[in-house]
Amino acid sequence: MNHRDEESLTAALEQAEAALADLRARVDSAQQLASMGDYDWEIASDTNSWSDQLYRIYGYEPQSFNPTYARFLSMVHPEDRERIEQIHQRAYQTGGGYQMVERIVRPDGEVRYLSSNGEVITDDQGTPVRMRGTCLDITERMLAERAREELVANLREAQVRRRQSLEINDNLVQGLTVAVMCMETGDRAGAAANLEMVLSAARTMMNNLLVNPDGTPLVPGDLMRSTPSSLDSALPERPAAQTRERPVRVLVVDDHAQVRELLCAQIEAGGHQVVGEAADGVEAVERTAALQPDVVVLDLALPRLDGLTALAGIQQAAPRARVIVLSGFDDAMMADRAVAAGALRYVEKGMSMNIAETVRQVALAPA
Repeated sequence: MNHRDEESLTAALEQAEAALADLRARVDSAQQLASMGDYDWEIASDTNSWSDQLYRIYGYEPQSFNPTYARFLSMVHPEDRERIEQIHQRAYQTGGGYQMVERIVRPDGEVRYLSSNGEVITDDQGTPVRMRGTCLDITERMLAERAREELVANLREAQVRRRQSLEINDNLVQGLTVAVMCMETGDRAGAAANLEMVLSAARTMMNNLLVNPDGTPLVPGDLMRSTPSSLDSALPERPAAQTRERPVRVLVVDDHAQVRELLCAQIEAGGHQVVGEAADGVEAVERTAALQPDVVVLDLALPRLDGLTALAGIQQAAPRARVIVLSGFDDAMMADRAVAAGALRYVEKGMSMNIAETVRQVALAPA
């Protein structure tokens, strides 16, 4: 080989080395952008070639140490080490590839999540000589997924608590309504029994649902009075005299038997005629079709068929019937929905409710 050939070979070698260095720089830039690194472990010598970015992922300066297998395991989260060793051992024995998610602990204590894959390279005799693969830092994705799961869990808990509070509120309102009606009819013992039940249910609600942000039980403080100090002062006036030629025929729909009984008593005390009762939405539609009442007093919270859905069926079954919707909630949006669906009145259950007078007003309202 003459001098000119040597110069040409040297120039070609320098160009190849420059191209290789440029390729490595571009690969490193791409790996940094993707938060991904690669490794190539020579099993016999226990030498491991890591890319610069893999060192960075583990929290070290590039090429600052030889990442032997023992050194690698020391950086794996203690709870993951045994599982990772088993995955590697199985791949070594079978010669197959592997995929896994592992946690590593950086020198500063930060925990990172890696999605790793690899393959086993064998010699001509089938003996494993190398294991190589890639590691992708998926920490942000894992944390985002965990935050999403916590958000979903909190949302579900909030939905459960809301449903529980609605059920408890409905029970409390039903109890208070029954108590007031008992007092109006002179049944003081019944009123006392229902008020005791309401008090017990309210205490249960306080114990089960109300907690401080730190998880400790809530200690009730001073409560501002928002209800009349005397039940007697809150009792509605007796309904005005009926001006129709015949009594108003009323169908009473409520899933609470005692509420139905007392509603019927109050309605009849106002000079109206209760022609039937129903305990759920389906029965309400059926009874309306059969009885053709003038007025239907319809509870909103019903089994089998909710009040708003039943309202549509009632209007089809008896187009001339006027509907009064009862609810345990002072909900303007729900009131608007009920009226938009065809109800003439939306009445909140409670001490100010005068159902007999409401029936009279609805019956006399212009068609």
